[in-house]
Amino acid sequence: MKKFLFFLLIPFLTFSQTLLQGTVVDANTKKPLSFASVTTNTTIRVLTDIDGKFSLKTTNNFNEITISYIGYSSIKIQIKATTKFISVKLKTTVENLNEVLITASENPALQIIRNTIENKSKNNIEKALNSFKFNAYNKVLITANPDSINGKLDSVYTVQKGIKSFKKIDSTNYNFKKEIDNQHLYISEKISEFIFEKGKKKKEVILASRMAGLKQPIYELFALSFQGFSFYNEIYTIAGTNYTNPVSKNAIKQYHYKILDTVNNGHGTSYIIHFKPKKKKEYLGIEGVLYIDTENFAITKAVAELKGIVSVKAVQNYSFNTKFNNWFPKDKSVIIKKGAIKEHVSLLGGLIKFSKNKSQDSIVSTSKNKPEDVVYFISTSKNSNIQINTPLNVKRGSSTILFNDDAANKTSGFWNKHRPDSLTKRGLNTYTYLDSISEKEGVEKKINLARNLLKGYYPTTYINLDLGKILNLNNHEGFRVGFGGITNTHFSQKFKVEAYAAYGTKDTNFKYSFGGAVRLNKEANTWFGLKYTNDIKEAASLDFIAENTSFSPINPRNLNIDKFYNYKTISALLYHDIQPNIEAKLRFSSGKYKALFNYKYSSPNINVKEYKLTNAVIGINYTPRNEYMNSPLGKIKVKNGYPQFSFQLIQSLKNVLDSDFGFTQVNIRANYKIERLRRATTSFLLEGGIVFGETPISHLYNATPNYTYKNPWIKRITFAGKNSFETMSYNEFISDRFVALHLKHEFRVFKFNKRFKPRLTLVTRFALGDIEKAEYHQEISFSKLSKGYFESGLEFNSLFKGFGVSAFYRYGSYIKPEWSDNLAVKITYNIHLGF
Repeated sequence: MKKFLFFLLIPFLTFSQTLLQGTVVDANTKKPLSFASVTTNTTIRVLTDIDGKFSLKTTNNFNEITISYIGYSSIKIQIKATTKFISVKLKTTVENLNEVLITASENPALQIIRNTIENKSKNNIEKALNSFKFNAYNKVLITANPDSINGKLDSVYTVQKGIKSFKKIDSTNYNFKKEIDNQHLYISEKISEFIFEKGKKKKEVILASRMAGLKQPIYELFALSFQGFSFYNEIYTIAGTNYTNPVSKNAIKQYHYKILDTVNNGHGTSYIIHFKPKKKKEYLGIEGVLYIDTENFAITKAVAELKGIVSVKAVQNYSFNTKFNNWFPKDKSVIIKKGAIKEHVSLLGGLIKFSKNKSQDSIVSTSKNKPEDVVYFISTSKNSNIQINTPLNVKRGSSTILFNDDAANKTSGFWNKHRPDSLTKRGLNTYTYLDSISEKEGVEKKINLARNLLKGYYPTTYINLDLGKILNLNNHEGFRVGFGGITNTHFSQKFKVEAYAAYGTKDTNFKYSFGGAVRLNKEANTWFGLKYTNDIKEAASLDFIAENTSFSPINPRNLNIDKFYNYKTISALLYHDIQPNIEAKLRFSSGKYKALFNYKYSSPNINVKEYKLTNAVIGINYTPRNEYMNSPLGKIKVKNGYPQFSFQLIQSLKNVLDSDFGFTQVNIRANYKIERLRRATTSFLLEGGIVFGETPISHLYNATPNYTYKNPWIKRITFAGKNSFETMSYNEFISDRFVALHLKHEFRVFKFNKRFKPRLTLVTRFALGDIEKAEYHQEISFSKLSKGYFESGLEFNSLFKGFGVSAFYRYGSYIKPEWSDNLAVKITYNIHLGF
């Protein structure tokens, strides 16, 4: 089973067996000729890859091939029936390409690319068509070609002082060939319906799914983008990593282009344009060919490759639709295999590095190809039942990906009807074998455990225990120990119950909450619930009900917070997705509030230490570039994008259920991040709020401070917060209106060696606020923020196992007389999961 999981997560692969293989190189330099044309006398045509290699497999017998490449003399070679491999050397020449003027002052390929870019709006089906709909069958295999494996027993020898001695018989290849003859290492299938309506996001409805070894699929894997849907977008995705598209607006600045040939595309003629990155970087960029229609400059086929320690090849084919005069995606594939060179390749959004095995010079084996050398990953998709510009209704309340509840339970009849080709015996055997192994080793339980741990839960049969409730630490409660959880989908997909209890070792008080909710609408993720809570919260904090504000054991700000208030409330809640990326949460609550520090609100109208509030709250999260899957497990985020907005309105209803206050509070937060492809990242966070009417300190603003004036100064070195003012002391400022701007620029990683990869971040923060009737807030001292607060600093992150150090300095109107009081040195911690 360990072997199975290894191949599932880190696949290596090779191409299938072919009738004829070969290489094409320059006769003088011996360098490989990428994307040279190889044509048989039966009109079968292929191109060499980046390494100049080609492979031909066809049922049509041929006895001659023609090798051609722009700028080189073509050559014809007779092929015998016994020929399996050839090496071809081409000599340079001056040659004109039909229909293309090679002697032009400018590279003619550039004008073809410009025309392709200019005509993208006409040829991109998501821009040119009002609607379309089609079915797609996707199959993923991790496998190997049995004929590529030497199934003989291998002899292993040791060499000492030049003398070779037999050590043992290695049966690895023998056993592997026996296994791969019978089945693949892994298989999964998916049948989807894609629906697109102009002005709305493309929607995928997963009708059927199968993952070998799993009754319930890993929904997140089906959402992974191994390959972009269209070659017209600004960014093209291969193996989960984004690259600049060779036909994007600024592509000409980043790629070299060259015309290789022209070819009949079944409707007319296509140019074959080779593209290659101009600059070589520490990671590989995509290189490949575009087939571009000579008449309308539409892409008719695209091939993109990455050749490094891992090699990746992505292919997209298009078919011409006569009625609508466009090229529609026909099929696509991605192949990943073990590479032959040391260049790094970015997979799944991160720079994945593979280290070579450290061989022992004294060990000699007769084996040439080991299993990891010949195993490959392949994902293929084929489209069918294409409908263009027919009336559609893409529901705006549905997620980008909708996973039907019965998708994992489709009958064999349904699969046989929708598969382009029947499943082979090896495929059927793979399902049978891995299903039995998975059940025996409890794989599904382990996957469920990992999925929930990442979300902060430990799953049991019916309840997911909240790990964030077990242990926390703050200056008021001391150690906060507790227990809590929420029912999972095994309990019910339509009902959920949640509760927690906690005890503070310093304040010696219990806190608790319990409640439940019922699902009103699955597609819109609509829930209605009731809850009772007796707990504490930081006073004057900026709070959003649409975000998780619970304590976290790794939130360092909690260590020094001592200004809390207790609240005992009954709440009615309604959660509803107006659209997948517009989440609305409404809450009506009523209860008692009490500051857990010296505080009294005293005005001509209100004089209280404890008070009652009845609040109506609406919170909205708007994430226009996020994408979600609606699965049997609930809503799953599959893509995180920017900008992100949060809005919240609180209306306190005076005299309703004995409420003492009647204020109105408006809170906003806007988060934007510029993420350059594997380069520096710049982020902006704008947040603030305003309160109208008489308001207690629980609903004012402290601007999120994170500094303490402890002595000696060394005691001030604590952990840095996420978006907090590191030089501002706790409750130094209180406002009833404020705005803050956080600017961060994170440089690319400095790579000193394999383990030491620090990252430098520049940070600047600004806050401005004010408060009316500050005298109403008694028995507590604070200042106004009306002159503007500034701090800037440096973060050196990931110096050692995720830990780093930062230094910030306070300046401007609120600078302290003693310079050391303006300096904050903090410890940082960043965890990187690698995806």
